[in-house]
Amino acid sequence: MVFIWVLVSFFVLAVFLIAAVQPASIMIRRENEKDLVFRGGEYVEAIRLYQSEHGGAFPTRLEQLIQEGPKRLRYIRKLYRNPFDPEGKWVLLGPGTTVVTVGEDGKPVFKSSGVGQGGVNQGGIGQTGVPAGIPAQPGTGMPQPTSPGSPGQGAVINKLPAGVGEVLPFKVGSQEGQPILGVFCNKHEKAFQELRGKNYYDEWFFSPLIMPPPAAPNARPQTQQPQGGQPPYKK
Repeated sequence: MVFIWVLVSFFVLAVFLIAAVQPASIMIRRENEKDLVFRGGEYVEAIRLYQSEHGGAFPTRLEQLIQEGPKRLRYIRKLYRNPFDPEGKWVLLGPGTTVVTVGEDGKPVFKSSGVGQGGVNQGGIGQTGVPAGIPAQPGTGMPQPTSPGSPGQGAVINKLPAGVGEVLPFKVGSQEGQPILGVFCNKHEKAFQELRGKNYYDEWFFSPLIMPPPAAPNARPQTQQPQGGQPPYKK
């Protein structure tokens, strides 16, 4: 009888432990998600600042972002780790283009092409030929935006015909030594929040090519003038 009560006690204890561990894991993932958004955004702004002091050129090593520039200032406080990678490593975004489609398992498939060799080949990331109809900027090997916006100011992701996918203005999977256009976390898991219309972590790309700069503090929206150029009516 005592043995049965001991087993029941262990069973009840195990149930409580499982109930406690699940919320804890959810809290950890929520914190990692917040860190991913914050750290990715920090890299975006650091690259943007680096470009502003180097004639629009991109860094070729992440370490360049913590080195002092011409104004004797660093571009980022520190090199943040990828919160979803055990080693803290990011997938780098390099010069080129990437066609994004969805595989049979529901995961995004990245078919990238660009300057040079190397990069990663995991989680659906690979290399194929250059997507048709995507012109390159002369002498750079980088894609020429075909929609509103410009590099460094939040260019809109290009769209291919329906059923083909979308085109990103960078190669997903690069290496240091080539221009670094941004960073990426290739973890396929649904997020708690939506970021730029995307719900999975491996749909979030942190690059100044597709993320607009933050709004200036105390910026006021422009008042729309009525037709005829007359000022708005005031009571």
